[in-house]
Amino acid sequence: MPAGPACPPCSSLVSDRIQRSVTMAVRIKIEQCSYRHYGVIIRQNIEFCTMNTISPVYARLVLRDLEQHDIDPSPLFIGTGLSRQTLLEGGDISLDDFLHILRTGQALAPDNRLGLMLGRNAHTSVLGPLGAAMNIAPSVREGLRLLESFTRVHISYIDFDISTSPTGVTLGIIYREDTGTLEYFHTETTVMLLQQYIETTVGETLVDAHYEFAYPTPDNLEDYQAALHGELSFDAARNQVHLPRYWLDRPSPYFHAEMWQQAQLDLSRLLAEQSKSIDGTFTRHISAQLRSGEPPLPDLEAVAASLHVSQRTLNRRLLQEGSSYRQLKSAALAHWGKLYLEHTDDSVESIAAALGYQDAANFRRAFRRNVGTTPNTYRMDRRGDR
Repeated sequence: MPAGPACPPCSSLVSDRIQRSVTMAVRIKIEQCSYRHYGVIIRQNIEFCTMNTISPVYARLVLRDLEQHDIDPSPLFIGTGLSRQTLLEGGDISLDDFLHILRTGQALAPDNRLGLMLGRNAHTSVLGPLGAAMNIAPSVREGLRLLESFTRVHISYIDFDISTSPTGVTLGIIYREDTGTLEYFHTETTVMLLQQYIETTVGETLVDAHYEFAYPTPDNLEDYQAALHGELSFDAARNQVHLPRYWLDRPSPYFHAEMWQQAQLDLSRLLAEQSKSIDGTFTRHISAQLRSGEPPLPDLEAVAASLHVSQRTLNRRLLQEGSSYRQLKSAALAHWGKLYLEHTDDSVESIAAALGYQDAANFRRAFRRNVGTTPNTYRMDRRGDR
């Protein structure tokens, strides 16, 4: 940003943008500014650009835990633009500095157990505005839906793939970049955060969850068994957590209707801001929303209302991303059709009705168009593979 004083409205805008705890920070370049403050016109030309920054919360937790174990934390800051004071008192930090602190902290931690050390105290507050919204969601299902839909407003290189079925939900952890030796750290802290969130919301121990890890059984298996309350599997196809269905719609005692509406509005604004820099933002968000909910799926009007935009605006943004709501809903209905065919003995007619089709013939045509085969053939093929 150019040197020199900015006008009061611009200064406020810059401060507001910089202090947000989101992955895609905003650099604001004031090229022209004449303003009416108490009667002076404001005119701003604002330039947005991508900056690889991230909330410093986990880096601060690394610092805290090392100091609590009487481990010298000074190596954390070697080669970074940070000091202990700037980490504790400043705002977002660069992604490179963040990853350096994690790698160094992992090397310094006793037996490389940094992820489990931090995970024991993990809380959704580390997710910034997203975590705050999850805490006041009406149910576990709604909180997890937010997690999948809005993760990228907090961190750019991790996604969640949440798939609901008639039997439960699977939460997949997807790394968009090679995390190297940090995969253990990220996965440990993520699954423990999920466990803490769900157990806090429902007030019970999550004994029937199944945690799958896409790496070999670690040397400190007993630490995993002590930290995680469900079944453990290693050498899995991917990192993921399975939850039985009945956990999803347990009402949260922390739900607050007015704050929940405001939190969704704030996240929708962040999503719209992010879409200026990242392709496919709205397509990814709506696909996640349709997969993590349950039929009957919402119409365009309901989805637009949940994002606090008009139907016309949402259609335009999807068109700019090369998709449409009709395509996304059709794909989601095919996804749900496959799940019902695989996991239930319901008739094709019953499945068609559950998915909102006028009759079974419409469902059969749509399913064949999306999947390439008929519902009955799909069911027989899938069950024949078992």
